[in-house]
Amino acid sequence: MVLITVFTPTYNRAHTLYRTYESLCNQDCKDFIWLIIDDGSTDDTSNLVKHWQQNDNGFEIQYIYKENGGMHTAHNVAYENIHTELNMCIDSDDKLAIGAIAKIKGVWNVIKDKEYAGIIGLDADFEGNISGKDFSNLKETTLSGYYTKGGFGDKKLVY
Repeated sequence: MVLITVFTPTYNRAHTLYRTYESLCNQDCKDFIWLIIDDGSTDDTSNLVKHWQQNDNGFEIQYIYKENGGMHTAHNVAYENIHTELNMCIDSDDKLAIGAIAKIKGVWNVIKDKEYAGIIGLDADFEGNISGKDFSNLKETTLSGYYTKGGFGDKKLVY
């Protein structure tokens, strides 16, 4: 069974969605499903995704088109259609770091029997610069606990 769903809400982002796609193709571990929630795009997103679905990517691509309702409604549709143990959101103009799926899988295999809701990961820009503060040797925390202790910047959340 596939471990994680990477979901991407998108609206008229055919011109940036390829970055996300390429970063997923470059993962060494393909133990994921890519779920794209198209929030009413009027550009070429649908045709682009249909083309990618025909490629041998090593992972399944699921595509759901819905009427435009905003990102929060796209998240709701994603959660209604996720059937894997873990999930994470990657925006339609972002990339997933090389080796991220393997790292998530490795960490989850160590902690999955504990009472954790998920994993908090660092986020970075396209040049690899960490967004905000790292975890400064924290081994476990809540997201609010991280920010209360002086943490800042975007983080990648795996639920």
